[in-house]
Amino acid sequence: MITNFYGIGGFGASSFFDTYFGATGSGGAGNSLSSLTSAFGDLKMIQSGVYKKAMKAYYATAETDEKESISKSGLADSNNNLSLVKSSAKALNESAKALQKIDYSKTDREDVMADVKDFVSDYNKMLSSAKNLNSYSMLQTAVWTTDQMNISEGLLNKVGITINADNTLSVDEDSFMKAKDSDLKALFSGSGSLAARIAQKASTLFNQSANQMAMNTGKYTYTMFGTLS
Repeated sequence: MITNFYGIGGFGASSFFDTYFGATGSGGAGNSLSSLTSAFGDLKMIQSGVYKKAMKAYYATAETDEKESISKSGLADSNNNLSLVKSSAKALNESAKALQKIDYSKTDREDVMADVKDFVSDYNKMLSSAKNLNSYSMLQTAVWTTDQMNISEGLLNKVGITINADNTLSVDEDSFMKAKDSDLKALFSGSGSLAARIAQKASTLFNQSANQMAMNTGKYTYTMFGTLS
């Protein structure tokens, strides 16, 4: 109701303007009307195309900086390598999420082992594809992923999973079959588990590789969140 704008129910004109046009502070309606005027000024700038030009100029500069950085280093990643990283990261994300959904006290251990072996295989493939990258940010994500494994090494060993010298994983099937359900659950079940953390890192690596591929081809747009699509 329009009468609400003028104070009925404790919702006055100042409150209305503060809510819809971002006015803050103790200036009351004066600040509110000033914010309204500013908002209409912004609207005129949007309609005139000033904002659009500014955004295009910003992203053109960002793209130029990215290209100059690559040009100086001479280490641009090919789309072939990026595609391998993207696909392996996607597979790792999916296998890690699958481990989070298992009921370790009820699921047949043979079935659990099959899912864990898929996870280990996908993890090793991700490392293999990432080692050929030159991108610092993607390499850093891969390193963070191995860090997560190292943090959980003691528990991994309890269920028969070993971190090798090259950071890949291997599974001893006999030891795994004898592992406690509680240890498997601690490693892989729930949002705070190792599997959840690896899934998150894999998702980050997937997005990074997809964004770089888009940058390489020049066929990209920015979403409302500032990410590439």
